[in-house]
Amino acid sequence: MTELKLPSLGEGIEKGTIISIMVNVGDSIEAEQTLMEVETDKVVVEVPADIAGVVSEILVNIGDEIAENTSIIRLESETASTIIQSTPEVSINEQENEVLVQDTTTVEAATLVKEATVTTVAQTAQINLPSLGEGIEQGTVISIAVKEGDTITAEQTLMEVETDKVVVEVPSDIDGIVEKILVAIGDEISEGTPIIEIKSAATEEIQQTEVKVEKKASEKTVEPKPTIKKEVQQSVPTSSRKGKFRASPLAKKLAREIGVDIATMPVSNPSGRISVKDVKAYSKQLHQNRTSFSGNSPQPTLPDLTRWGDIKRHPMSGIMQATSKNMTTSWSTIPHAWLQEKVDITYLEEKRQVHKNAFKEKGSPLTITGILVKVVAKALEEFPIFNASLDVNSNELIYKDYINIGVAVDTDRGLLVPVLKNADQKNIGEIATDLASLADKVKQKKISAEELDGGTFTISNLGGIGTSAIFPLVSFPQVAILGVAGSQTEASYINGQFQPRLIMPLTIGFDHRIINGADAARFIKHIKLLLEDWFAWNL
Repeated sequence: MTELKLPSLGEGIEKGTIISIMVNVGDSIEAEQTLMEVETDKVVVEVPADIAGVVSEILVNIGDEIAENTSIIRLESETASTIIQSTPEVSINEQENEVLVQDTTTVEAATLVKEATVTTVAQTAQINLPSLGEGIEQGTVISIAVKEGDTITAEQTLMEVETDKVVVEVPSDIDGIVEKILVAIGDEISEGTPIIEIKSAATEEIQQTEVKVEKKASEKTVEPKPTIKKEVQQSVPTSSRKGKFRASPLAKKLAREIGVDIATMPVSNPSGRISVKDVKAYSKQLHQNRTSFSGNSPQPTLPDLTRWGDIKRHPMSGIMQATSKNMTTSWSTIPHAWLQEKVDITYLEEKRQVHKNAFKEKGSPLTITGILVKVVAKALEEFPIFNASLDVNSNELIYKDYINIGVAVDTDRGLLVPVLKNADQKNIGEIATDLASLADKVKQKKISAEELDGGTFTISNLGGIGTSAIFPLVSFPQVAILGVAGSQTEASYINGQFQPRLIMPLTIGFDHRIINGADAARFIKHIKLLLEDWFAWNL
């Protein structure tokens, strides 16, 4: 009797929910045959059999939440058998939980005894691309850190894969020797793609020789009652289920976040249980069925540009492609409006110069961007609608009890927006330190997907480049963005005379469906007031 256990579901994944069982008690199965499917918070994992045999007992049920090494199935060897010299009468005693084999003749049982010999062999393991992060389907191989013949250890980095958000280091699961590299730099790969074959360390292989030993049995033989698994056929609805449904917690969460009515969506899973995959597929179908002036209309074909001279083609990076997609979504779904204001930061800049060395000594440079993050966080406390999101499916405004400020960063790979979490709970020194850390991670391509997600408001500061104005696009599902242009010295008429003042142009871009012009004007005026008197209330 062999007991099969749940293998590892993936790096960082501790448990999952059984969504289907593909074998029954009594089935003969082969090694690597799929036994069941387990849904984690990232993917659906097929669980294979380690060995061949006959299913004697299934230890789990659909809907059970199980962790690595949980016992799932018991197997019996297919070679064990009982030779009966005449046809017996078999009756099942439900109360005694036994099977009675009755016959007037003698029953002979042939028992197979196995003699084992042990040899040492090396095994080849295939490493597949793990999950790149929630919502990230594919990436591009940008570097390979090993070569064929290299001896590697578990957790050693094999390659780097660039997604539309971050660069992910892919580690090895095991120790061994690289036998074959299955991908090349520039390949676009997705989760589960085979990437490397590794010859693992030598393992012991047991070779068994069967020896038949015959023995006499009594006229009445008591055998264990086989487990009888009753299959319940569940009807899978393809239309409205009138509000009744079974779904994983992650599927429910995703449906709420993207506005899918989970109570009426169709289900394709034979178990009748709604998975994250079902929600994503249904949402995609709804999106494709909608008409949009930008998204679904055919894109114009470029003319033959070689008619006027030589050209060069360069593929867009994953980040550039993601930015293009996100900006198309923002422009096509959010009715934009903008208001501008000029802020006199003469006093602010003078004081910043006085204090910046003290901040620098603590490892947290005092920048205009850091000050803007603190000021915007305070303004969002006073004007929470600028920190909200609009749920168009339920016609509800979602007000968030947290303030996470995204700061747009220009990189050689495209636009990235790292997010400073809980900015309203941090002082200017903590904000300066966090911004410096995020900027360093962006430069070294070590920024994580988590550090790019969860923004509730964005600041785009082009002041360092020196542009005189900016009209930024709101990033969905946010409802506003602050654009900052280059500061310039201008003449201002103060107390009857013109004086040189350092002026910083600001632009507030906003979703005009929920924010009107008067609200935007009050918001940007409040930011102006805080900036012009920032050191008076903060230092």
